[in-house]
Amino acid sequence: MFHHRSKGYKYSNTRRYIRLPAAWPIKYEPQAQGSGRQVTHTSDVSAGGVAISVREMLPAGSRIRMEIHVPPLGRSISAEGEVVRCVASHRGGFSIGIRFHRIDPKDQTDFNEAIEQFYSPRQRDRQHGGAWWRRFSV
Repeated sequence: MFHHRSKGYKYSNTRRYIRLPAAWPIKYEPQAQGSGRQVTHTSDVSAGGVAISVREMLPAGSRIRMEIHVPPLGRSISAEGEVVRCVASHRGGFSIGIRFHRIDPKDQTDFNEAIEQFYSPRQRDRQHGGAWWRRFSV
C-alpha cells in the first residue's frame, strides 16, 4: 500500500488494478432509468471498472449495462457495473466511476492485459504502490 502525504492530507492507494487514461468508445444503459442506450468514451479504464463522462446524473449505487470497445483487443466486451462515484464536471455534465459488478472472467483478464501492455513492469508496480526492486532482492 502506498501512502502519500501532500497538502495536508493522507492518501492511501488501495486500487487492485492499474488505471490507463484512455478514450475508448462505450455504449451504456442505466438499468433503473428509461433513458435507453447512450454512447460516450471512457476517460480511464482498469480491469475493475471505468470512468466516463455523461450528461445526466447517475447516483451512486445505480446499475449500468455496458459494452466497451477495446481497441488493443480489436473487439468489445460486455459488463454490468455499479456507479461508485458521480461528480459534476467543470465542462458540464458529470464524471462517473463505474465498478464492474458482472463481467466474464476471461474478458476481465483480457481487458487487464490490454491495459497493462501500455506500461513497463516498473510503472505497473508504481501504480500498485509496490517497490519493483523488491522482486529482485534475496
